[in-house]
Amino acid sequence: MSKEMIDRKFKFVAVNPCNQKVYTEENAVVFCAKDEAFLDILPKYLEACERRGSNPEHLESILLLTGRVAQYQEFVESKVPDTDLDCEIDRCIGGNV
Repeated sequence: MSKEMIDRKFKFVAVNPCNQKVYTEENAVVFCAKDEAFLDILPKYLEACERRGSNPEHLESILLLTGRVAQYQEFVESKVPDTDLDCEIDRCIGGNV
C-alpha cells in the first residue's frame, strides 16, 4: 500500500520527546492554535476520549491544551480558518502533493 498524505495542507515532522515516535503528514494532522474553529473541536475530542476510556491524565492534558489555545487566541492571534491560496487548494482538494 502506498502512503497517502493524510494532512495535505502541511508538511511537518513532529517527535514525541517521551517515546521518540515520529509523526508526519503521512500519519498525523496539524491544527494551528490561531484557528478559531479548533477551540470548537477540543471539547468534542475530550468527550470522545472520555467515552472511549482514555485515562484521566489524557483528559486533563486536553483541558490544559484547551486553556492554552484559548489564551493564545486571546493574546497572540486568531483567525477564521481558510484554504485560499492556489497552492493550498491544489494540495488539499486536488491532492497534488
